[in-house]
Amino acid sequence: MQVPTPVSLLAAALAATAFFAAPVQAQEADAGEPTRETRWTGPLVTGAPPLPAGALNVEPYLVQTQVTGVYDQDGDRRSVDGVPEEWLIAVPITYGITHRLTVGVTPRLNYASTLDSDRDWEMSDTSVSAQYSLFKRTTPDRSTLAVGVRQNIPTGRHDRLDVSRLADATGSGAAFTTLGLYGQTFFLSERNLRTRFNLFYRIGGAGVTVDGRSNFGTRSDFNGRVHLGEAWQFNLGAEYSFSPKWVLAADVVYERENGASLHGVTTEERRDSSWRVSLAPAVEYHFTQDTGLIVGALVSLDGRNSSEIFSPQVALNMGF
Repeated sequence: MQVPTPVSLLAAALAATAFFAAPVQAQEADAGEPTRETRWTGPLVTGAPPLPAGALNVEPYLVQTQVTGVYDQDGDRRSVDGVPEEWLIAVPITYGITHRLTVGVTPRLNYASTLDSDRDWEMSDTSVSAQYSLFKRTTPDRSTLAVGVRQNIPTGRHDRLDVSRLADATGSGAAFTTLGLYGQTFFLSERNLRTRFNLFYRIGGAGVTVDGRSNFGTRSDFNGRVHLGEAWQFNLGAEYSFSPKWVLAADVVYERENGASLHGVTTEERRDSSWRVSLAPAVEYHFTQDTGLIVGALVSLDGRNSSEIFSPQVALNMGF
């Protein structure tokens, strides 16, 4: 499989932007409204553009992640045993300050496995975000383009896992910043096909103090610093509404990360870069215009130096 580079991802995002804007010219003369109601919850992964002014959206997620294998240095899949599944509750909360500016916060809670084969509720990382709309067309396709910034707040546990008796970390330990580009448009005469794309870039260099066994794979005797590399993520999502209540959705997700550098008392190490491609099919059911349920799974298809995952999840989208 040919692996996309950051430059090709940026080119893809620019092409997607042009593609999303293209229907505007084609449909300029078609000012009619759809003859039937459509409702949307959003695909599992690809994020939404800014909300209207005064709108509040709350969408709690319940996510289980199972590591079913690993992709090695050569991209070959290898089986793994004994990796406990992870349970996560994430609650994205967003609010439209103006017709262009939306702010948000996402607290996360991890139902973490312990070394005693038990489970405890532990905080995971929290993020705060802001989005700014560059444009939103008034033509039937309603094409939208926005930029955003997200700041990770390391509220989870990332190191000293032996002391805390955790089997795995619940956080990254890093206060990193991610920049984003968000696009959305509608297709078909009924505007019942909605597509979105996201391009995210995590700024590299965020430093983390690490003591003992950690999410970076360090051993109990490690003491030092870890600096994160750059990371990219490209999401492309689509939803097809075939009735006011039922919608089919799917995302394609590409993740790429430059390896972290470890600096310990006796250790100097640079981790290899990694990538993964995943698919996330889902189905939506809408109780009302403002409340819908989405159920699906994120399934990895290929990768290198990364985990093979199967991640079923459910979310309740509520607009106010």
